[in-house]
This record gives sequence, structure tokens and C-alpha cells, in this order.
Amino acid sequence: MSERFRYLFRRYFDKTETPEERDELMRLINRPESEVMVHSMMEEMYNSRHLEDDPFPAGAREKMLKAALEEYSPEHWDTTVVPVRKSLNWLRFAAAAVLILALSIGIYLYRSVNVNENLATNKVRHDVQPGGNKAVLTLSNGEKIQLNGVRNGKLVQQGSTAVVKLANGSLAYVPDASSSGAPLINTMSTPKGGLYRLQLPDGTVAMLNTESSISYPTAFTGGNRKVTITGEVYFEVAKNKKMPFIVTFGDQKVEVLGTHFNIRAYHNQLYKTTLLEGSVKISTGNKKQLLLPGQQAVYNVGAKKFNVNVVDTDDIMAWKNGLFLFDNTELDQVMLELSRWYNIDVVYSGAKPSLNFTGLIKRDITLSRVLKKLEATGGIKFTIIDNKVIVEKNNN
Repeated sequence: MSERFRYLFRRYFDKTETPEERDELMRLINRPESEVMVHSMMEEMYNSRHLEDDPFPAGAREKMLKAALEEYSPEHWDTTVVPVRKSLNWLRFAAAAVLILALSIGIYLYRSVNVNENLATNKVRHDVQPGGNKAVLTLSNGEKIQLNGVRNGKLVQQGSTAVVKLANGSLAYVPDASSSGAPLINTMSTPKGGLYRLQLPDGTVAMLNTESSISYPTAFTGGNRKVTITGEVYFEVAKNKKMPFIVTFGDQKVEVLGTHFNIRAYHNQLYKTTLLEGSVKISTGNKKQLLLPGQQAVYNVGAKKFNVNVVDTDDIMAWKNGLFLFDNTELDQVMLELSRWYNIDVVYSGAKPSLNFTGLIKRDITLSRVLKKLEATGGIKFTIIDNKVIVEKNNN
């Protein structure tokens, strides 16, 4: 095993490993008998780079391993930045993953697990709570209803459909045989720090991410079921072969009969449609693209061109499952995701740090706890002042 372990460890450290080799290494490193090999390879990798200063103080490696095995067990995973791969039960391998990540991107676990749970007192003047179940419903007459502040039960009648807030906090459109009227157009929108679940009149479920919207009729009639979205929305479409379900966003259209898929269409140059099951047809003008499960169509608005990739759908759906998931994500994009969810402004002080992040963090924790984990890289520091986060390069 030792030679195979050394080979896999070197490959991962040099970022030349395949996904299969990464998974194999995670399985090996999780075995109790691998502890000695872990210490040995940590020593070898750093010595082979001829570092002038060992980044780990005397005894730190032993403390890192002990801390990882004790602190980063599944019950403590909520604030841990760890690699994620679909073929692994990553909770089982959290401790091992933290150690490997410490080597590959310089997160020194010994330092991070011994800091306070919050940022230093003088760096937090007002912590920020995470987002939650918040949305605004705009009726056909322009009236707006704040959904997070209303009681459960029937809210309003829209044509032949009753609008009902369910006990689980979601909104449902329920056909009402005792009422009549032409279908009306309603719009649900989520603010920064909001997400919401909607059940459309046909039983289709739509989950809106933060800063997103969906416009839809209160009853589906005619030859199709058509809705319009902005931002990011996940759909579980009720099957109806006679009435295709059509989603429009920007200059694109997605057509399905019944399937699960996710559309990310924030205002930028890339629209991303990811298929989880079934099939979808995407069209823009005379350009068309069919997707298979596990595929993602990335449409470049400027170039008017599709690019289809095979993706890990668990990664794409991390937001719906209550997670931030970063995969070599640039700092700007990380802070954009945080600004949307925590409803904060981000200000860069001095030279912007050139950093990428890989890992996951739960979305139901306070902002200071998220920033603490990012600070553990050693290359960045944050200050929270009210609803503003100041980002600075850490030169220490």
C-alpha cells in the first residue's frame, strides 16, 4: 500500500491526479493505519520543496491530525471547508479531506482550529444572520404580499385559483371549482438573503434562489405551460405530454414535458441549464440544444454559443441543499455569493487578494463564522461593520 499511497499523495499535491485517484486517496487516508504515512508524506512534500521556513511549528503536525480527527467529525462539519466529490460519502472522510486540503491550498489547520469561533472582537461590530425563507408575491393588480410575514392558509383568490400558504412555508396555487375567471399573471420574487418554494397550478414545484423571480399564470390553459424567470430556479415539472412546460429567460427557452432541472440566469454573460433527470430542449433563435441527465448547457450570451459539459449535479444543487460549494472559485465570485445570501455590501481595501477557494460551508450559519473559515487560508482578512464587509490582503 505504501508505494501506491505515496504515488497518489504526490499526484494530489501536484494537482495532476484524476478524480478516481483523488477518491482512492481519500479512502486510503481515512484508514487508521494510514496515520504514519500521512505524517511521512507531509514531511516529504514540504522538504522536497526546500522551504526556508517550515509552516508547521514543532509538534503541529501531530496536533493537526488529532484536531482533524476530533474536531472535524461529521457532527462538526457545518463550518468546515472540505473538498466534495460525488462518488464519496464526504462526511465520512471529512477529517482526511481537511488534511489533504491543508497541503494542497495552504490552509494550516493547526492555526484555524485554535482561533476563536468568531472573528476577533475588534473586527466584528455587528454580525450578520444568514438568509432564509423570504419572498414577495406580486398579484395581477400590482398588490404586493410579503410572504414571510403572513399567516398560513388561503391568502387571496386569483381567478379560478386559490393562493394558499402551506404549513411548511411554501406557496401553492390550488384550483377552486367554486370560482371562475380568466387566468391572471402573478410574480414571485426573492430579495437578497431570500429563497422560496412555489407549487404552480399544475403541481410543478419551483424553488427560487436568492435575487430570483418567476412570472406565471394562475391557471394553465391552451397548448403549453409557460413561465418566465430571472436569477436561479430549480424545477420539478409535473408530467403532461399534451402541454409542454416552457421556461423563458433572456433570449432563451427551455421546453420539457416533465423532468427535474436547474437554471442559473443571473445578469451576466453565461446562462447555465443543468439537467438532473428526463430531457430538455434549449433554444435561442435558430440554435437548439438537447440535454441528457448529468449534462449542463452553458450559453455565452455575447458569443451566442452553447457549450455542453458533464457535471456533478450534487454540486450544482448545493444551494438548494443549504450549502455554499466552491470549486477553485475566485474571490470575487465567493464574495458575490455571500453578498447575495447575507444581504451585505463588499468593499475591497487596498490590493485585491488573488485567491481561489475550494470547499463547502453550510448556509445557515452567521457571516462571521463563514469569514473565519476563509481567513484560515492565511492570505486574507475581513472586517464586518454593520452590513458591510471590508476585504483586505493579509500580509502577515
